[in-house]
This record gives sequence, structure tokens and C-alpha cells, in this order.
Amino acid sequence: MSAIPTKMIPSALTIGVDSLKSLTPERIHLKPVNLALAYTAQGVNKVTFRIPAYSNSFLDTSKTFLTYTLGYTSSTAIGAANNCSPINGGNFITRIVVKTSAGLVVDDISDYDILNQMNQCMLPTCKTINAFEGRLAASMDTGVHSSAYAVAKKFNEGIEFRHHIQAGLFSKNTEKLLPLGFMDAGAGFAFDIDLYLAENSAVMKQTGSVTTPSYYVKDIIMHLETIRADESLCQKFNQIACEDKEILIPYSTCHAHQSYLQSKGQNIVRIHESATNLKRIFSVYLNNSDISTLVTNRAYRFIGGMEDVPKKVMRYNVRVGSKWLYNDYVETSAEAIQHLKNSLGMQDTPLVLETADSTFETYADTSKLIHVVDFGYTNEKFLDGISSNTPIEIYVDMSSTYTQNTSVMHSFTELNYNLSIKGGQVSYVEPKPGQGTVY
Repeated sequence: MSAIPTKMIPSALTIGVDSLKSLTPERIHLKPVNLALAYTAQGVNKVTFRIPAYSNSFLDTSKTFLTYTLGYTSSTAIGAANNCSPINGGNFITRIVVKTSAGLVVDDISDYDILNQMNQCMLPTCKTINAFEGRLAASMDTGVHSSAYAVAKKFNEGIEFRHHIQAGLFSKNTEKLLPLGFMDAGAGFAFDIDLYLAENSAVMKQTGSVTTPSYYVKDIIMHLETIRADESLCQKFNQIACEDKEILIPYSTCHAHQSYLQSKGQNIVRIHESATNLKRIFSVYLNNSDISTLVTNRAYRFIGGMEDVPKKVMRYNVRVGSKWLYNDYVETSAEAIQHLKNSLGMQDTPLVLETADSTFETYADTSKLIHVVDFGYTNEKFLDGISSNTPIEIYVDMSSTYTQNTSVMHSFTELNYNLSIKGGQVSYVEPKPGQGTVY
């Protein structure tokens, strides 16, 4: 058995590898197991990739990505007045499930399309525009591309996009290489990844009159970045890095929670999670019909900020049991955004979230709001983890003109785990409370 539970090249150099000839980068085009001419929400609506357990190979998830062609079909010819446009990011995925070769689920991320849009709003403004990843300046606010873009790019014939998985084990945030050859458990493969397709109105929006439009995804490929090492080098790393022949790889995943805000004034949103390491909770607000309506000029447009007077979030706070996260309520958009930037470590970096809204461009602030519950701020209070028996209570106060059930609060809990690899068996374990603390 052999394993390299760290980034390969720097670690190899520090323990005396004489030449990089021992390390062979390999880039692999992986096609879906359930190969189809096209995937649609009404037809084959799940894309499955099976990651082989390549011998002595290690996967770099930060350099692994998807490419695909996204388009739509309709009997209506595409034109300036009648067309469908892709949503910002060109993302078609509503749920991601990652399973080991033994069938253990290590990731199950719902509302992935909303999570993807939220992550784009938290990008630095210098990374706003990227055509291959479906991000254009004009689409960052409304969440949908213009009709001119759809016509010029011939969206009905398909547009090529690239996508990096945004959360979970296969995201760029997994810092360690995954030793695929150590994970087969006799099955010959390491992981199954299922991508579930979103409904039509969550992937594109209609302008004018278009007859029964339906989007499709085709030519989808997962591009794997692996590093293959010779057996002798693997044995050396195994002796140095693997205590008791077990590897622990830290990673984080997300769980989605939805709640309709039902009251003027105070709403109490309860989130039940059991975890020893719940790092953060991100929350965004959407109009309850934006995603499900095909004929609309916006998609994934986050609301709740200072200009959305009827749907403004007046203030919020968080409590676990008798313990409050903030001593006082967070009462302004400026304060909420700065807490978010502090949590992201981008205090001095302008975010897409802060750019001028095209409708409210004369205002210094925008209507968008993302708020964060960062348990890293108060590790002393929540050292023993979170139990589902004691829910996390988020207190959200809406304006006096709010109409009940018109805003949906989407919350994503970010939980940390260790992926355990031992004897070819893969499982996940929770970090022990207090482990790794300074005092």
C-alpha cells in the first residue's frame, strides 16, 4: 500500500526526491458512465461519472473541472424578440452526490445552482468577467444573460461552458491530493459523482414568445488532473506520512436549508445539524417565484438589502441554546457585508456583491444581501460542536411592509470532516472537539 496525503511536488522535494522524473502528471478526459447524446430535465436528468482507482495516482481536485455544451430546443427560431438566454454561470446542476465505491455518501449538496450563484457574488470584482465560465458584467446583477448575448452566441445551437465544482470533496478547497489507488476496496473505482439536472426555468429564461423551450446538455467531460508516482516513491511517502496505514484528508461540504419568511417583524429560522465542526452558515434571500418562472428578466437575484424596502432584512442575529453569536443584532447592509468579508478574509477586496445595481445605480449600496454566521469568531462558545437536538436559531426581522411568504431564505451550512482511507476502505469522520486548539 502507498499514499501521498499532501500536495505532491513540494512535499517530494522536501524529503529528498532527486528528480521529478519519478512524478508523472496525467490529464484524463473522463466521460459519463450513462453516456447520452443529450441530457435534459425531462429525459436523462442525471449525469454520472465514475472515478477510476488509478494505481499509484493522486487526484488534484483544484485542477479538475467540467466542460460541456449548453443549449435549448424549440420550434421558434431564435431572434432578438423571441429567444431563451442562459442564466449567469451557465450552470445546469441542482444537486451533487459523491459516493465511495462501497456506496457511502460523502457529499450530498442540494440547491447547488443557488450555491453557485452565491459564490459568484462573493468573487472579487476583478474576477467578474469570464466568458467560458458564463460570467459577464451585465449578467452578474440579474443572474441572466441578455437577449443579445443569446442571439449572438446562437444559444439554440449550444454554447460551450467550463465549470469548477464549487463545494464538497471535489472542490478547489480540498487542499490535499486524493490517493485514488488507495480507495478501490476491490471495486476497481474510487468514487461515483452524480450531477442532477435542474428544471428548465432554473437554467434559462425566456424573452418574448418561444414555443415549449427545453434546455439540453451534451458533450460533457470531466477533466481529471492526476499525478502518478513510481512504487518506490510511494513506499517512501507511505513510511513517512501514514501512521497506522491510515490517511486523514480534511475537507468541507455543504448542506442546504430553505425557509419561507412568513411574518412581518421577527422570523425565527431553525437549522438542525449535528457536527463537531460547523464552520459557517451563509444565507441569501430570493423572491419566491424567480427560479420557477420561465418568463422573467431575472434569475438568482439576491434581495434583502437596503433598497428592497418591502423585502428588506431589517436586522438579524443567531442563537444556539442560550448563547448569542453577536452581542447586538446586525442591523445594516454595510455591517452584514463587512462581517461577510471578514469571514472570507477579503476585508480590503471589493466583491461582486458590492457593485452598483443597474436599477439602483445612484446608491452607494446595492439591494443584494448575503449574511454569514461564522462560528470561527466565537470558538470558545461553540467548542463542543452542534447537536440537532439544540437547533441553530437565526432571528430575521423583516420590514413592516413585507408580504408574508414572498421571500425565501436559502441557508448553506459549511461542515468540516476528515476523509479516512484505511485498507482500501473509505469513510468520513468528524474532527474531535477542541482538537488542534492553541490553549
